[in-house]
Amino acid sequence: MRFPHGRLRRSAVLAVVVATASAVTGLVPGTADAAPRGSAGEVRLLPSPVPTPTPSVSATPSVIVTPAQVVVPEGGSALIYVRLSQRPSYGWVTVDSQRLSGDSDLLIGPRLLFPADRYSEWQSLLVFAEEDDDATDGTATFESRISQLPGSGVAEWSAVELDNDAPTPSPS
Repeated sequence: MRFPHGRLRRSAVLAVVVATASAVTGLVPGTADAAPRGSAGEVRLLPSPVPTPTPSVSATPSVIVTPAQVVVPEGGSALIYVRLSQRPSYGWVTVDSQRLSGDSDLLIGPRLLFPADRYSEWQSLLVFAEEDDDATDGTATFESRISQLPGSGVAEWSAVELDNDAPTPSPS
């Protein structure tokens, strides 16, 4: 490549040299160049004409559950609805639910998966009440949380079992 003498500034010459070196070596300005195996192991950084953007940190989505308390007939089931408060910054979000305390006859359905683009759509979670021998209405407290984010995005809710057994008469 021929340049008219005295017409080019140093910055233009440097840009041409870097572009030519990048094309020949396959290096991109602003990226690290690892030395080949068996060499001294030095790493060079080529100058970058454009600064690399810093990724932004977004707030963590929360789990929203409605209703906050559900009544389940003994031997039957009921639904609660779950969604996220905002769009997550990553692909899929898994919401797991578990019983924290209360009647072990109250059970819940499987985990829910939320794609980032459908975070605000309600998904149903099945709550079951198994048949039991007592005549009391059992209660249980549950929590639904984003499994990828331990300690955040938690919603607590409860279920009440509407018992169908007649009370046992007391001897008189």
